[in-house]
Amino acid sequence: MKIGSSQRVRPNGSHHWQRSREWREVGNNAGVSLAASPAKPGKFSRAALALVLLLNSAPLLLTSCANPDFAPKSPLVLDFSPGNAPVSALDQYKIAAAQRVTEVNARQITPGNPQPMLRSVVSLEYWVDRSGNVTQVILYRSNGDREAERIAVASLRRASPLPAPSRALVDSSGRVRAVETWLFNNDGRYQLRSVAAPQIDGQ
Repeated sequence: MKIGSSQRVRPNGSHHWQRSREWREVGNNAGVSLAASPAKPGKFSRAALALVLLLNSAPLLLTSCANPDFAPKSPLVLDFSPGNAPVSALDQYKIAAAQRVTEVNARQITPGNPQPMLRSVVSLEYWVDRSGNVTQVILYRSNGDREAERIAVASLRRASPLPAPSRALVDSSGRVRAVETWLFNNDGRYQLRSVAAPQIDGQ
């Protein structure tokens, strides 16, 4: 053969090269991957990649089983029952004020527990100054019982001055605003909700 001839010479193993190409073509047409098809450098088949990931994650799974820090934690349970709820500074003052009204008007206070079906429920909005003097009273809510409304307002004014509020409760006008509710029995006696006993079970 002359050097420089245009005729191409296939290297040894040309039949093997031809057979590999045919296998790749058949494999691609059939939708499968044949082992005889040489893999491209730097790339893995899906099965090989899945195997590598599984082998790498196995030590982590074993560690999580052996290490107590990875053990499942029991759920955190919080108790939101009313008995554990914190009492605000204003609620504490309302209790002290209701106790003062109860002491001054002891003869009008319902002994024991209020009845299951109350005659009237009267809510008053009131303001006290730094010294505890009641400066203003407004009817906040009522069922229309005028006599009960009059008794509630009179009992609050009779108890003035109420305990002096803390400086933290006093607003920019020098007063404290609060709302209290009077629970009336049929006989006209009452209890204040902030210090009232539970109502009698009507069943």
